[in-house]
Amino acid sequence: MTTTNPTTASSFSTTQLQKTQQALLASLVKMASGSQINQAADNGAGLVISDLLGSQAQGLGQTMRNLNDTLSITHIAGGALGQASDIVNSIRSDALAAGNASQSPASRQALQDEIQKSLKQLDSLAQTTTYNGQQLLAGGFTSQAPTAGTPSGSGQTLTLGSISSGQLGDQTLGNLASVNVTSDQGAQNAVAIADAALKQIGQMQSGVGAYKNQISATVVNLGTSQINTLASASAVRDLDLAQESANFSALESLNTAQVFAAAQANASKKNVLTLLQGA
Repeated sequence: MTTTNPTTASSFSTTQLQKTQQALLASLVKMASGSQINQAADNGAGLVISDLLGSQAQGLGQTMRNLNDTLSITHIAGGALGQASDIVNSIRSDALAAGNASQSPASRQALQDEIQKSLKQLDSLAQTTTYNGQQLLAGGFTSQAPTAGTPSGSGQTLTLGSISSGQLGDQTLGNLASVNVTSDQGAQNAVAIADAALKQIGQMQSGVGAYKNQISATVVNLGTSQINTLASASAVRDLDLAQESANFSALESLNTAQVFAAAQANASKKNVLTLLQGA
C-alpha cells in the first residue's frame, strides 16, 4: 500500500495554489489594460512586433501632418491666384471699355486711373502672399513635398512664378505695368496683354491644383496604411475580452479547488503531528 507524505502533499498544494493565484492576477491585469501583452514575459516576440508596428503607425501620422502643412501652401497660393485673376479680368474689362469709340479722352484717362489702382492691388498681392515667411507669388518659389515616410517616387515639386504687374503680360506687346488705354491702339494692346496675363495665371493655378491633388492622394494612401498598421498592431496586442473572461472564470474555479485541497492537506499534516506527539 502506497502512502502520501502529508508534508509533501501540503507543499505541492501550496505551490500549485500560488501559481494559480499568479495566473489570476495576470488575467486581471490583462482585462484591466485591454492588452494581452503588458510585459516582455507575456509574449516577448509579440511585444517587439507590436512596438515596431506602433512606431510605424506613429511615423505615418507625422508624415501626414507634414504633408497637410504643405497643403496649406496650395490653399494660400490658390486663393491669391484667384484674386489675381479677378484683378486682371477687371483690367481687361476697363481696357475693353476704353476701346469703345464713344469714349472721350477724359473718360479714357479715368479708366486708366482705375487700371493703375488695380495694378497696385496686384503688386501688393504679389508681395504679401506668404507662407511661413516665404513669398509665394513674388517669383522663384519652389516647394518640395516631404518624402520621408512616403512611397518611393511620391515627392512632388511646386514652382510658382511672379504675379506682379511687371512680370505678367505678352512678350511682344509688353507687361501689365506698361498698359495704357488712353489711345485706341493702347486699349487694344491692353486687352491682348491682359489675355496673356490670364493665361499665365491659369497655368500657375493648374500647377497648384495638380500639386494639391497629388499631395492629397498621398495623404489618403498614407491614412489607409496607418489604419492597416494599427489594425495589425491591435491583432498582436489587444485582448480578446470574452476569451480572457472565460479563462479567468476557469482560474477562479481552480483556485477555489486548490484552496480546499491545501486546507485538507494542512489538516492531514496536523493530524499526523498530533498522533506522533501522542505516541
